[in-house]
Amino acid sequence: MLGSTLFVDKSRDRVRPVVNLFLDELEEIDQYSWASGTLAWLYRCLGQASRAGARGVAGCLTLLQCWIYEYFPDFRPSHFEPPVVGPDEAWASRWIGQPATGSVADPSVRLAFYRRALDSLTPSDVFWTPFHQRPHQAVRRSLYTGVIRFADIGEFYDPARCLRQFGYRQMIPPPPSRPQRADRPEAPGEYVIQIPESFDAAWDALLSHMVHIDMYSQPWRTYPYETTIDYLDWFVAHSHCRVLRDDGDADRLVDSAAVRFDH
Repeated sequence: MLGSTLFVDKSRDRVRPVVNLFLDELEEIDQYSWASGTLAWLYRCLGQASRAGARGVAGCLTLLQCWIYEYFPDFRPSHFEPPVVGPDEAWASRWIGQPATGSVADPSVRLAFYRRALDSLTPSDVFWTPFHQRPHQAVRRSLYTGVIRFADIGEFYDPARCLRQFGYRQMIPPPPSRPQRADRPEAPGEYVIQIPESFDAAWDALLSHMVHIDMYSQPWRTYPYETTIDYLDWFVAHSHCRVLRDDGDADRLVDSAAVRFDH
């Protein structure tokens, strides 16, 4: 469970030694925040996979794949409507045994095709609240803002940057927290993020380290992906809005692949 599902690395059949530390006191297992630890490890693996020298990705990819299916209907398995799960069933079980999405036959253009598909998304193509209109009412800690950690791996978690998934208008978020050290070279093995342990105190002081919706935003009144008037200008200035290079060759490759995409 821990080594092959939640905290997967690229060693295939091995488990990081640090995982064993969490099994020393079996009576305390239910007191750990396994969800936040899994997310912290996935964040770190995605950061490493974003480096130019990366040749794969680790982490809980089941979580990542289910997240994609929930928020981006266009990337779900073809011709499939997920069933309703019971209160005692895992939400991800909605996707068990379903065929993969249609794929582009020619691997040489597959990446360009999916990049174009991402660039073509509009706000209305995103299912902003797949779990509930106000998910934080059921899981209060989802509005926690601070460091989440798995062993020595620490990553920042900031729900103020994605308020629309909580059913509120998105506004310009406050500046992000900065780590003590951050080295992100092309080689993923040299990727280092260090966050002082003093930041961990925020986890036990939830009321003073959470996004208070009344202070940051207001419920939407018109459509799920509503933002404040100034947000989109800020977003364009601070983000990479497109992943595909805008040139004729890319368009030609994508157009030639579109007829072989079964969706």
